[in-house]
Amino acid sequence: MSKFLTFVLLATCAFQAQSQDPRVWLDTDQGPIIIELDPGAAPITVENFLRYVDDGFYDGLIFHRVLSGFVIQAGGFDQHLDFQDDTYEAIVNEADNGLSNLRGTLAMARTSNPDSATSQFFINLEDNPDLDPGGNTDEGYAVFGEVVHGMSTVDAIAQIPTSSITSPIGTLQQFPRNPPVILRAARTEGFPLMPQHSGSWYDPDNSGVGFNIEIANDAGGNGPLALVYWYNFDQQRQFWLIGSSSFDYGASEVTVDLQSHPGTEEGVGFQNPPQSGFDGYGTLTLSFDDCSSGTVAYDMPGYGSGEIAVTRLSTPDGYKCEAL
Repeated sequence: MSKFLTFVLLATCAFQAQSQDPRVWLDTDQGPIIIELDPGAAPITVENFLRYVDDGFYDGLIFHRVLSGFVIQAGGFDQHLDFQDDTYEAIVNEADNGLSNLRGTLAMARTSNPDSATSQFFINLEDNPDLDPGGNTDEGYAVFGEVVHGMSTVDAIAQIPTSSITSPIGTLQQFPRNPPVILRAARTEGFPLMPQHSGSWYDPDNSGVGFNIEIANDAGGNGPLALVYWYNFDQQRQFWLIGSSSFDYGASEVTVDLQSHPGTEEGVGFQNPPQSGFDGYGTLTLSFDDCSSGTVAYDMPGYGSGEIAVTRLSTPDGYKCEAL
């Protein structure tokens, strides 16, 4: 029995360790890209990449190199074509770690010096075994993660027409004519709350329940804010619940304090929520499984507590987010 328990504990620990691999959300103007990193195979590379993420280094940078059928590359230039000087020393090449440059994997860009990688990275559009050790170079290019959500975004970037341009540091080949921008890069656990989650949502099991959700920077530019309108019925009458709360980009859930409204104003409906006359009414926690499904957990004195599985009904114009 003790051997069995030891095995179970070891297996559980191994699973937990595997499930705790860090993730990074690249919020681009073409849609979200979520990357899972592999610190077990590439500890130095992952630590280096996360330092740049945590410093906000990638925020506002562009994908400056697009080679359809090969790679897309970022981490060197901003929208004004100003080259971004590296803030940390170059790292040792960890390409000989057993990970291959397969479609959807993330690898470090470098010069001909194998130990020259700093901030620039690329995402493989196809299987590129020539980039592995022993391929085009003896040393290869270090893979340290893979895209777990958003390959449609990656593929969309790959289709942008390119040309050669002159930058402050010389000619850039395969430069996208409309460069995709990384609005922000942030660590995340689970599936991050994103501006792309804005829109109308509903409960498939109850046609009378709907949610309007908006996720955006607050008016003062102090970070993201989640605003939730909940349309519901109680004792044969409609009522509205509203709540808002700030959170950190990369968070996978947010809890808001709810206020209630009887919904008796003329013209109030699912697409036209009331604007005033609210009273305190408990809390709501919002989380998402992907771009098209999520969960609303509520705790409201006098009403009860529970969870509602919600599905997207509409998406604001210009927002891009693929369904799993």
